[in-house]
Amino acid sequence: MANTIASERIRMGLSQEQLAEKVGKSRAVIARWEKNPSAVDGTYLCMLADMFGCSVDYLMGRTPERTYTAIA
Repeated sequence: MANTIASERIRMGLSQEQLAEKVGKSRAVIARWEKNPSAVDGTYLCMLADMFGCSVDYLMGRTPERTYTAIA
């Protein structure tokens, strides 16, 4: 499984340090999140999904689709 947090950060042209500044965390925290997305607090997970323009499920590796598709 690809690391979607790192992939999305790189897609946005951000270093770990730059992303850390944007979310108010340290670079070490960003590195930990990239290794283990389940370690991200729900508030920050939503913030990252909004920032990257993708779904939380995508960031967690639960779906290969970047955007959320509601089930009818």
